[in-house]
Amino acid sequence: MTEDAGSPFRYSYTTHEAGEAHDVLRRLYVGHDFRLHRVGRRFTYQQEAAGAGPIVVGRVRYGMDADIRLEPLDHLLIIVMRTGRLETRDRRDVTRTGPGDVLLHQVGRPLTNICLNFDLDSVNLDRATVTEVAAARTGIDPAHFRFEAMTPVSVAMSRLWRDTTAYLTQIFTGPQEHWGSPLAVRAAADLAASVALATFPNTAMAVSRHSGGVTLTAAPVRRAVSFIETHAGEPITATRIAEAARVTPRALQAAFRRHLGITPTAYLRRARLDRAHRDLTAAGRAAGDTVAAIARRWGYLHTGRFAADYRAAYGRSPGDTLRD
Repeated sequence: MTEDAGSPFRYSYTTHEAGEAHDVLRRLYVGHDFRLHRVGRRFTYQQEAAGAGPIVVGRVRYGMDADIRLEPLDHLLIIVMRTGRLETRDRRDVTRTGPGDVLLHQVGRPLTNICLNFDLDSVNLDRATVTEVAAARTGIDPAHFRFEAMTPVSVAMSRLWRDTTAYLTQIFTGPQEHWGSPLAVRAAADLAASVALATFPNTAMAVSRHSGGVTLTAAPVRRAVSFIETHAGEPITATRIAEAARVTPRALQAAFRRHLGITPTAYLRRARLDRAHRDLTAAGRAAGDTVAAIARRWGYLHTGRFAADYRAAYGRSPGDTLRD
C-alpha cells in the first residue's frame, strides 16, 4: 500500500501501455519488475481501488501473460481470483491459483508471480492493524505474530473470505460518504483483519486465550472505561484502550469479562450505540439527519446491523426514535 491512502480515495484507470500499468501497480501495491510473455499482443489493464488508512479494496484485470517479481510487501495483500491463473513462488513453496481461489501474499517475502491473463479482487490490509487485532483477541506478543501459509485453512474459510471480499467491495464501491468516516474505515479494517486471522494459518491460532494468572483488579477497567467514554468518536483500537488502562490487551480483556461481563470492544460498541441514540433523539426530521447517516457516523457499515443492535438495546427501531 504505497499509495498515500490516509484520506479516503477512489481510483479507476485503464491503459494499453504495460509500463503505465505497472507504474499504477507499484503505487497501489508494491515495487516490482515484470516481463511480458507475448510482446506483440495487445495489452489491456484495468484497475479500480478505493479505501483509506489501513484498508484498500480493489479489482485488477490484467490482459496478458507475464512474470512479475515482487519486492517484499509491508502489508497484507489477499486476492480472490475471478478468472485466469496465477502461479506464486516464494523461497520454499509454489502455489497455483485459479478461478474462485483465495491467496494471501506473505508479508516481508519476495515473491514471483507467473500471471496468466487474470481478473481478481484484492484487499490490502495494514500489517499493524492485523497484528493489533491478533494481540487483542489472543494476547499474542506482536513480535511473535506472523502468517504461516498463503492458502486458507479450509474450504469453508475460503468461502468466508470470498464473501467478506464481496461485502467489502460492495461497501467501498458505494458512495464515499457511506464509508469514508474514520470510524467506518476502522470498522471495515477490523472486520477484514478478523476474518483473515480465522482464514489463514497464523501463530495466533496456537495461543491460549486463558488469562494466564493475571491479577484482575477493577482499576484497569475504570481507566479503560474513562478512555472509551472520552474517545468513543475516534477510531481507537483495543491496543490503545489497553495502553490507557496500563495493562496488556489480554489482561484487560480478562478484567472486563470478570468485572463487566463483556469485552473492551463490546463496551466500545455499546458506548457508540449510546452516542447514536443521543443523536437520534436530538435530531428529529428538522435537522435533516437520517438513520443511515447516524449509523455511519458511529462506525456501523451496515444499517441493518445498526437497527438490530439498536432494537436489542432500546426496544424500538432507530427510525421510531428519529421520528419522535
